[in-house]
Amino acid sequence: MVAGQPNADFDQLHAGGYDARYPVTVEACEFPPGTIEVEGQTVICGTVSVPEDYARPDGNRIPLEFAIIKAASRSPAPDPLVYLHGGPGGGTLEALGPVGDLIFREHRRTRDIVAFDQRAAALSSRTVNCYRDMADHIVELAKVPAGTRELPGELLARVIDPCLEEIRASDADLTAYNTENNARDVRALMTAIGYPTYNIYGISYGTRLALEVLRTAPAGVRSVVIDGVAPSSVFLYDDLLGPYADAADALVDQCAADEVCNAAYPDLRATINAAFERLINDPVPASRGQPEINMVSLFTLAFIARNAPMEKRPITAWLPRIFAELAEGKTDAYDAISTMPQPDPTAAFGDVKGLTEDERALVRLALEGAQAMEHLDKGAVAAIERLKADLGEARETASVAEAFDARSTQAALANGDPDALTAMVQDFAMLQTQIPGPQPLIDWVEAHFTGADRETLLGLIAAMTDADFALIFESATRDASKYEALMRSAINQGIYACQEDMPYNSIEGFKARLAELGERYPFVLLFAEETGQYDKCAHFEPHPRDGFHDSVVSDVPVLALNGIKDTQTSWRWGAVAVETLPNGRNFVFPEAGHGSLIFQPCAADISVAFLNNPTAPLDASCIDDIKVDFVKPDDPLPGAR
Repeated sequence: MVAGQPNADFDQLHAGGYDARYPVTVEACEFPPGTIEVEGQTVICGTVSVPEDYARPDGNRIPLEFAIIKAASRSPAPDPLVYLHGGPGGGTLEALGPVGDLIFREHRRTRDIVAFDQRAAALSSRTVNCYRDMADHIVELAKVPAGTRELPGELLARVIDPCLEEIRASDADLTAYNTENNARDVRALMTAIGYPTYNIYGISYGTRLALEVLRTAPAGVRSVVIDGVAPSSVFLYDDLLGPYADAADALVDQCAADEVCNAAYPDLRATINAAFERLINDPVPASRGQPEINMVSLFTLAFIARNAPMEKRPITAWLPRIFAELAEGKTDAYDAISTMPQPDPTAAFGDVKGLTEDERALVRLALEGAQAMEHLDKGAVAAIERLKADLGEARETASVAEAFDARSTQAALANGDPDALTAMVQDFAMLQTQIPGPQPLIDWVEAHFTGADRETLLGLIAAMTDADFALIFESATRDASKYEALMRSAINQGIYACQEDMPYNSIEGFKARLAELGERYPFVLLFAEETGQYDKCAHFEPHPRDGFHDSVVSDVPVLALNGIKDTQTSWRWGAVAVETLPNGRNFVFPEAGHGSLIFQPCAADISVAFLNNPTAPLDASCIDDIKVDFVKPDDPLPGAR
């Protein structure tokens, strides 16, 4: 391929795609596709138009945002890998660069990678966005701390009902947003972009969707990898705390199987419970130059931090000693591990803007796993980034739009009336729902500015070109996007969980399961605030689907991968999924959390071998090489001399 020349493989996509039922529109990638990617050559982005309801193909349509990342090979396998993200309602295109460069780097050597945001997720959620409700609460949303994944309870209660009313008033059929139609979307997308045969890699909710594809729309599926498995037969919300107890069980079993650990900590389950019981009754006060140690901080270290993909501290190796010491009121090991510094693998790449904390974590773990793109000369990466920056600077010249932005901002800040400023910001956010042009902007100026400010701004509007209007309306969309992301976190996951999954779960079922877990680990009873999901779902209308919780039966080869540190989906659930899959295989990985290939190269290698030949025997001996060197009670503390 000659540098600068469009990739001929994409010609049919520019012409509308391969299936007239699902038209393709090529668009610029919304987010950076990766350091060495060139849009139109190695990667292409766009939308596929699919029916909101497949039973009514002439009814409402949903634009699904997708990206194709071409294989590194000049002679790739004809069947690509489509990645099904988690959530539900999560999205993946905001982290497109890491997906292609790093997460699926080994898979990409021989296969194209397809990524897309599922219906009611991220860039594909425009048909269920709450623009008016977001604008009405934009000031409150702006006060939510950065990195917050869920709206605070009081704010959620105020926004959720108006949002659902706004969606219904827009003519969207919320009953059509479910995993069954999501599965049909996968098939529609792949035929539309020219891949009649393909492979699937699903993580978290993506595993549930992958299994639903095998049930609902299996045509063309060659093989499936499910990683961090959430089978539909599991009552997921009743068992929200089950994965924590299962992760504790795995640690107990690891220690019992290790001669050193078993000798030093012969009854680790009892020790774990004793440590939590002591902290519940008698937290270690802030002293020693360290903060308080309580049950929440211990739970966070042992189960949350250890499952984080960017975590580099040897937490597992030290946990038995930490539990044993805390049970006796000692804090040495806890203090040493909890204060260990961790390098930030993204530091050399600058701030990764526009991502949620989950997506930032995805970037970090990807960079770690790839060792900062070791296959490229650092100087080459720097040169490419500099060239991209130079090209961007060349495009960014002073414009009437910039003058308009500066003057309107100055006038708004000088107003001094908080209510007027709030109304101004709310109406500016709503510009994203309008077609770029002069009249919506004129209406906004006349509603919120007076005197010389109004005359100046109207004069600037009169001098604007189409490009200026595009910049202003893009600014409105960009400014509102972070607040819409917060709204999506409140709504889009609930669209799936509350409509189709929660009807099979119940607060009674949750409490019954909690009581079972409490017999093994009494401390989990103290984390029953997870029932917040039930409170949120009270706002949604349930739409249960017959057979939703039936186990999926299929002859398609399936590989299930599970990490024993995973506290989002239990490492036990992969075995549940493959029980009804005659060609299913299940592997469990030490020192892996949610999404095994993210934590362990061994998992990535096994999945690549499986995809290359889904029916061949797999060499999984690398799993045996993943060792944890448990520390003894008298081993030196980290950093000690």
